[in-house]
Amino acid sequence: MQSMNNTAILFFLSLMATSGVARSNNSNENDDTPNYNADSTWSWGGIFGANFSQVAIGEYWAAGGLSSYSVNTILNFNVGYKKKKVSFDNSINIGYGMIKQGEKNALSSQEWLKSDDKLEFTSKLGYQIKGEKLSISGLVNFKSQAAPGFNYPNETTLTSNFLAPGYLVFGGGIDYKPNAALSMFLAPISSGKITFVHDQKLADAGSFGVQPAERNESGEIIKPGARYRAEFGGFLRIVYKKENLSGNSESPLNDISFQSNIDLFSNYLNSPENIDVNVGLLLGMKVNKYISVTISANAIYDHDTSFKIIERDGDGNETGFHLGPRLQIKEVLGVGFSYKF
Repeated sequence: MQSMNNTAILFFLSLMATSGVARSNNSNENDDTPNYNADSTWSWGGIFGANFSQVAIGEYWAAGGLSSYSVNTILNFNVGYKKKKVSFDNSINIGYGMIKQGEKNALSSQEWLKSDDKLEFTSKLGYQIKGEKLSISGLVNFKSQAAPGFNYPNETTLTSNFLAPGYLVFGGGIDYKPNAALSMFLAPISSGKITFVHDQKLADAGSFGVQPAERNESGEIIKPGARYRAEFGGFLRIVYKKENLSGNSESPLNDISFQSNIDLFSNYLNSPENIDVNVGLLLGMKVNKYISVTISANAIYDHDTSFKIIERDGDGNETGFHLGPRLQIKEVLGVGFSYKF
């Protein structure tokens, strides 16, 4: 059942991406300007990558190893509206990957394991108050994942699920755009963050900072764990986005697109010095008309997300463990088929 769910998710994302990266027939492939519709108020653009890799290890191979299949998809799609003093910017960032590995003869019977899973949506509405660089804006950002995650190779220990966690950040503030590529949004005193944990087992365990379940002396739950946590504080989001790093069509940098963002949130109601950090990077490089390379990276630090940290003595022997926050890092590199139409 898990394998069928993963396959369905990949198929759905591929359909979304096929429509998301389409360009108008009379747009210039080397032009750095966004795509526009007839009334020149809406613009759109994006990056899509679908990559597949396979390793086959024969019965006799001295170096050893495991046969494997892996599939990764990535979609970054942007839609914007700009007319007079009003702007409306929206972006969708999706990534999903699967892998199966094992002995060559038994590979077909192995379960697909999730290797990447990301859902993010951002929407920002602004009204210019000084020239074209400064706006009063409202922003909504949502992050989650699509499928259950487990503590592999243990597939019975659930670590995440759809909306477990889910993060919703919203606020009103000032948006500064010094140029077309850079945007800095600051909501110093008017931002909220809601953490959703819509899986009761994870909520009962107090995962992702929610209030854990209350139990009696026998360990029975007398009050279920909270399924959400609300915070109030300050929020800063910086985004840099460039479709072509060089304006020269003869330059090799002209076929490289780049996007990065950093999100910072401080909860004024509880330990404001513990700042949540989320940094993302997406790089797309076109090798030729049909082949492209995509690189995505993500770094997260959330003081309310704890991990099991092994304690060791001076000789390296395990003496115990404790729970605490740690820097989370993920990187995905893909080389695959690419087609624009």
